[in-house]
Amino acid sequence: MMMNNPTMLSYIRREQPVLERLLSSYPRQITDALADTPQHPQHWLILATGSRINAANTARLYMQKTAALQVTVAAADLYLTYEEADPSVDVIIGISLTANDPTMLAAIKKARTNSNAHTIIITDQKDTALTEIADATCDLLTGKETVPYITLSFQAIVLTLMLLAVRSATDRNILTELAANQELDEFSFLIENMNPTVQRANDFYRKFTIDFTNSPQFTSIGANVLAGTLAEMQAKFTEILRVPTHGYSLASFTHGGFMGTHENHCQFYIEINTDPAVMAQLQAVKKYEARLTPHIYTISLTGDQPTVNDDQTLQLEAVTDPYKAPLLAIIPFQVLAWFIAKSRGINLNHPMYEDFQTAINLL
Repeated sequence: MMMNNPTMLSYIRREQPVLERLLSSYPRQITDALADTPQHPQHWLILATGSRINAANTARLYMQKTAALQVTVAAADLYLTYEEADPSVDVIIGISLTANDPTMLAAIKKARTNSNAHTIIITDQKDTALTEIADATCDLLTGKETVPYITLSFQAIVLTLMLLAVRSATDRNILTELAANQELDEFSFLIENMNPTVQRANDFYRKFTIDFTNSPQFTSIGANVLAGTLAEMQAKFTEILRVPTHGYSLASFTHGGFMGTHENHCQFYIEINTDPAVMAQLQAVKKYEARLTPHIYTISLTGDQPTVNDDQTLQLEAVTDPYKAPLLAIIPFQVLAWFIAKSRGINLNHPMYEDFQTAINLL
């Protein structure tokens, strides 16, 4: 669907219908992509750049759990320069949203030098040099996202990778058809709740507009399974709001991140249904940090009432599987980044430091 003068928010609101299309197209495109993979794949390599790396890391743990795979995520430029091609890799997945991506092309060629790995390209661009060298292509069905801060494409990448894992597990009898259908039903439920999540995040922003607008620093903290979500929050807030932002796993925050806390520091804690010991520690950290800053907010996907009834919790739909929780957990940060930028008077159509890439390419 073409949009006139699309904005970042326009694309956020398209996440639900586009992911519904991706899910309804299952298993045709996914089956075709995996048609010539080895009978017993063990090691998948995902090559990406920028937010695409965050999307891959968002899906990685789900892929490993569901399909009994070893999944390695690598930055294409780092891989090209420093890594050795691993002959044990039997599936290579390249993720690219550009028609001309020479670094990705070279990285994939390098990865294939010592193996006969099956190569899949995940992209919104058809008929590129990447799709020509690939054994298969997965179309994200997003069309080209024309704003510089991807949101819709991020979610489409995450779901596509998760669906590849479901199909691979089904093909290798790791999942029964009944179990696979249960996974698809759970995805469908989450996708149905994307637009309501956007609205709840919108309402949450309006409730705390002044605090969010004036905050000089943001931090998000959550369980390790949310690593990709936390990294993407850090990327989006830094790029869009242009203030110091960090996304910490709970372990990283307790091993040093907490030292950066100050009285004007805005913190978001993400609560999910995972190891109770992890969530108990998260609560302990939140309680401690509340002594240092009043700007403590919670995004909850547990279905439980807040431990502290401080009216600063964004209650989202409960997600029972922590590996799928990132599909909803990233949406509030996408929405908040957009609205806070607007309230701060930031014109996202005019990026800062427009000469940066030109300048560094001349070095």
